[in-house]
Amino acid sequence: MKTLLSLVSVSLLAVSFSFAQVPGIPGLSRAPVASAPQGTSLGANTTSGAGGINLANRVKLRGFVDFTYANHQNEQNVVNNDQAGFETAADVDFLFDFSPVTAEIHTRIDHTDLLEQAFIRYNVNRDFSLSMGRQLSTLGFEGDESPNLYQVSHAYLLGDQTSTASLGTPSLRRNYVDGVRANFNNGRFGFSLGLHNALFPDDGSTKSGDVAVDLQAAIMIMPGLEGRLGYAHESNDGVNKDIEQFNAWLAYNDRALTLAIEYDNWEVGATDAWNLMLMGNYQFNNLFGLTLRYSHEDFEGLAESDRITLYTSFAITDNFSLGLEYSHASVDAVAGDYDVNEFYANSFLTF
Repeated sequence: MKTLLSLVSVSLLAVSFSFAQVPGIPGLSRAPVASAPQGTSLGANTTSGAGGINLANRVKLRGFVDFTYANHQNEQNVVNNDQAGFETAADVDFLFDFSPVTAEIHTRIDHTDLLEQAFIRYNVNRDFSLSMGRQLSTLGFEGDESPNLYQVSHAYLLGDQTSTASLGTPSLRRNYVDGVRANFNNGRFGFSLGLHNALFPDDGSTKSGDVAVDLQAAIMIMPGLEGRLGYAHESNDGVNKDIEQFNAWLAYNDRALTLAIEYDNWEVGATDAWNLMLMGNYQFNNLFGLTLRYSHEDFEGLAESDRITLYTSFAITDNFSLGLEYSHASVDAVAGDYDVNEFYANSFLTF
């Protein structure tokens, strides 16, 4: 594994260096909210001044429609692990600006729950605010929605929301949680401290004994280079009575070139785990972009995986794009080793 990790790291850096030598035009690649040249977004009021369709003087509408063909080939000896077919989802967000009070309602139209986020933010001053309601958990480099990603899939196979059941762990990433947060942002520095019912729900609902805190700090080291450190802890009445997460990531983004590295360390009940991600994206011109990503996960005594992803994107217009992704993962598990191959053909429209 160490040899494979070293080879992938060197390859990623070599490809990224080669990309950097090619004169590119900042194009229409998917731009993550997590990293931007002008400053960090952690703790910032992103409702006021946000883009979207003006429905009224203080109300805006934004969203996307996502249509994907997905083919999953899983060699694990489990019934119905191979799946192929079309998937359609639509996301509609409503933004309300009654400054110093703002609010957002995020809805998703697919087979999951209708409500994603619904929160109120009171801006005490330009830098400090309090937000209350249902919000996305903060720790992690990758966003939760298609327009905020550099590819179709998320990085981690075993710890993802659709794969944790086989490990006996709850959903570990990109959860929508109820609580209150204190936020600070002055452009260069960002900070968020939250108190929640739960951060890692394992059955779609919280228990009466759940209590969780998360905190994250961000610094824009130089224009385009951002680093973040985060910690989360949950105590609950479930099987995994205590869950801890330490997250750190560093990302560089000059609009044409994006590089990122992320590390997590977990304690999920009696299970220790860690993961690593390396990602490089280059937008060659207004039309074509390429992403190469490697991720490793290690759930001590349960399973270990290595995953490589290649994604090509085509920005047809400012609002419409197409993409093709191939991912291959090798899993070493107690129950037996197996490979997972995934293919995605994706199209989405943003508004």
